[in-house]
Amino acid sequence: MMNTIKVIRSCAALLALAACVRTRSILDNDMPDDSGTVEGRNQVDLALLTPEERAALIAQQARDSALLEAIGFTRRESTIADAYFIEPDEIAAIQPKTIADIFRHVPVLIERPGPPGSHLRQGCFLTYVNGSVLRARVPNELDTFIQARDVLAAEVYPPGQSPPSPFTVGSSRTDCTTVALWTRTRAE
Repeated sequence: MMNTIKVIRSCAALLALAACVRTRSILDNDMPDDSGTVEGRNQVDLALLTPEERAALIAQQARDSALLEAIGFTRRESTIADAYFIEPDEIAAIQPKTIADIFRHVPVLIERPGPPGSHLRQGCFLTYVNGSVLRARVPNELDTFIQARDVLAAEVYPPGQSPPSPFTVGSSRTDCTTVALWTRTRAE
């Protein structure tokens, strides 16, 4: 039941985002206006998804939801209070160009001032991609292994708490930030 509600909510959000809004005004014209006045925006054009695009979007969301359920993401999200979970609709809204873009709003991963990707607020950083340990010290290093557009969901477990299984393989350190990324390629 909870997954159905999430899928419906996600579909509604994506349909709203997918509607392209474009406004027109005299500022859009190629020819300058000789009257010296500026008109306000007076027209809004909407482009809706075609039935085929809508069906493809709904099918992708159903596959994503099934994958997240199968890997335990949905269960962990509903039972673990002190972790950060980034869902597919949030990632779509972010439109990340790099992996670090996905984590910019997660407080434990905000980088300190300095060269990009140089240091995290906390020192130790453990990364899992599709359940396997990946050696990366900061989010920017992840871009050498996977592309941001391939990320389906993410989990972040702050230092001071033991991450749940399967994120205890490779280290039992609780002083580390643990990051788990899930990609669509895992399902395909």
